[in-house]
Amino acid sequence: MFIDDNDINNSLTKAIIEVEELPIASYIYQNAREALEQLKEEQLLPDYIFVDVNMPELSGFEFVEQFEVMYPNAETAVFFLSGSVVEKDQQRAMAYKSVKGYFEKPFSLEIAKKVLN
Repeated sequence: MFIDDNDINNSLTKAIIEVEELPIASYIYQNAREALEQLKEEQLLPDYIFVDVNMPELSGFEFVEQFEVMYPNAETAVFFLSGSVVEKDQQRAMAYKSVKGYFEKPFSLEIAKKVLN
């Protein structure tokens, strides 16, 4: 699952997955609240969630907080994929139980390899 409010980043992510034929079924959301609602409807959690830090309505931090309350024992690995290189944001992100990494945008083949390996 990819959550980013930027159309260009979402298009690039989708293109990389398709062109590189990555073994990823991707679900892309522009709104973190919609992604949470979809998770509630589905009975199956994704293996990986990539979420941006700065988004309108619900930030990546708020998304992760709500996700961890909804699914305290989830084995889903959450990764922040953000344009923010602020050390404070990275430290805050890594303090969450479900967060396994913090990457700088855009999504890339290198990021995919790090996560999948």
